[in-house]
Amino acid sequence: MSVPTTIQSNQVPLQLSTDGVTYKSVVCKKSWNFNGTTPVNAEETDCGVEKGLGAVDWTMDFEGVLNTTPNTGTEMSAAAVTSLWVNQTLTYIKTQTGDGVTPNMYIQGSGYITDFKVTNSVGNLIAFSFTFNGVGTPDITI
Repeated sequence: MSVPTTIQSNQVPLQLSTDGVTYKSVVCKKSWNFNGTTPVNAEETDCGVEKGLGAVDWTMDFEGVLNTTPNTGTEMSAAAVTSLWVNQTLTYIKTQTGDGVTPNMYIQGSGYITDFKVTNSVGNLIAFSFTFNGVGTPDITI
């Protein structure tokens, strides 16, 4: 068996943009998840059960620790993410490995932040999380 080539989580930030050109990394990442689904519509007929596929649907979830002093040139804070959610701003999302020219893993698309949450648990740092609901089909390479 060959030695696997793995990707370290800290090498794959989640980035947001309001113009699809200038992206900022959301800080301080604990985790992000990509969730893709395709609805299945089933019809029972005398020929058997026939199935049709609906449109691709996708979301991304993010969880991070609240940082009140991000690098304003390259990082996006929870406050900025809150503004995107409150103002229902069309937002562009991207995550990739490497130099961006030949990434090993790449996900990009547009959509809206539809859920935003701040968590304060005793003994822990204040955290925030959000769900990004994609519009259309994501550009994805894994």
